[in-house]
Amino acid sequence: MMARLRPSLIAAVAVFLVALVTGTLVSGADAVGGFQTASSYDDDIERAKDRQDTYEEQLDDLEAALEDTSAAIVKAARRLRQTEAKLPAAQAELDEAKEAVAQAIVQQKLVADKLAAAEAQDAAITEQILADEARIDELEDIVAALARAQYQGVGDDEALSLVFGASTSQEFVDKFAEEHNASRVQTNALADVEEIAAVNRNRGARQEAVREYIVELKAEADALVVKTKKLRAKAAEKKAALDALVKKQKAIKAELEAQKKEELKRQRQIAAKQEAVRDEIKSLVKKKLAEEEAKRKAAAEAARKAAEEAAKNNGGSGSSSGSSGSSSGSSSGLVKGALGWPAPSHYITSSYGMRFHPILHYWRLHAGTDMRAYCGTPIYAAREGRVQWATYRLGLGNSVLIDHGYVGGKSLMSSYNHLTSFAVGSGQYVTKGQLVGYSGNTGTSAACHLHFEVYVNGNTVDPMTLVG
Repeated sequence: MMARLRPSLIAAVAVFLVALVTGTLVSGADAVGGFQTASSYDDDIERAKDRQDTYEEQLDDLEAALEDTSAAIVKAARRLRQTEAKLPAAQAELDEAKEAVAQAIVQQKLVADKLAAAEAQDAAITEQILADEARIDELEDIVAALARAQYQGVGDDEALSLVFGASTSQEFVDKFAEEHNASRVQTNALADVEEIAAVNRNRGARQEAVREYIVELKAEADALVVKTKKLRAKAAEKKAALDALVKKQKAIKAELEAQKKEELKRQRQIAAKQEAVRDEIKSLVKKKLAEEEAKRKAAAEAARKAAEEAAKNNGGSGSSSGSSGSSSGSSSGLVKGALGWPAPSHYITSSYGMRFHPILHYWRLHAGTDMRAYCGTPIYAAREGRVQWATYRLGLGNSVLIDHGYVGGKSLMSSYNHLTSFAVGSGQYVTKGQLVGYSGNTGTSAACHLHFEVYVNGNTVDPMTLVG
């Protein structure tokens, strides 16, 4: 009977039977809701998100590097960094979505193969049942014919001849070696009918189970079609999101590129203004030094004249009173600890030294130390001294400059910049730790912070060599 089945049908049945034996057949719920997508992408997405968090932390560094840069460029640079930070995660999510679609397609193929195998088995069972029913009909015809022959009173040989067309008993024996008479044939035929009927009943039960399984598989296949459609839509959404980020990235880069020329010009102007401020400080120091030198010479001349007058009065020369030295000895010289912390937070966002501009691509001196000081944070005098100015300076914004006099024989000054408001005025004497103002974002500043500068003999030095 199986020989009449098509080869493809047999192959499909074989697939089904192998799946049944190995336990790889799954229910609709398992196949649709339970199959897993590539979990390796979960790690990729987590790593991408970690990198994104790192990028967020680096934004402070970016803003520090963009100090004295126009607000438009700072904003664009921040947007660019934030956009680039999202790209790895977006790419990982797209890869995951694509993999989910691929797995859904594979699952659809598996379900389709199982469905084909189940339908092939259903067809095979149907074919077997039909063939056996035809055999039952044939056997029942034989039994009926024999019954009629016996009823008509013909002999066994004649009955066999009527039923099978055999002309002799020997001919019948040749055809049915195990059958010796019509009665035996009738008995065996009835037994065969019962056996085939029982087999077909079992086949019918098995076929019913197969058809129920086919219904499940079709439902599973339909659910997978819906699921795959949704996964494709999600993948398309992730692709669109990634494309939008890339497009945004290109647009921001183009925006920054368009502003470079104007910003370079502006940077040169700011650098010139800040240099003018430092030149002014140097001039103040030179003026102070000249005044001190004039005072020293005047004191020395007065001492000389007093000594000459005393010599005349005493009739001899006396020892000089000694020269007046600088206000401070080496014991209180320019060493670490000469200055206190000007901000409550001791967190440095940008140190003194040469700095590379990440947008304009050139090196420049960062002449001070940037300290974390959120808007409105109190700012204190790092050492006692006299306020040289408390005013707005281009680039530096609201600025306080304190002259600390001579320390270790050298002029020492400190400035506090980008303040939102002042707490002192020009000419005022302040003590160490006294409030001088509140931090802000005035001048060319990317965010609220304290830009702290220190001058020794009019030249900027690294403040952290003196701050203790």
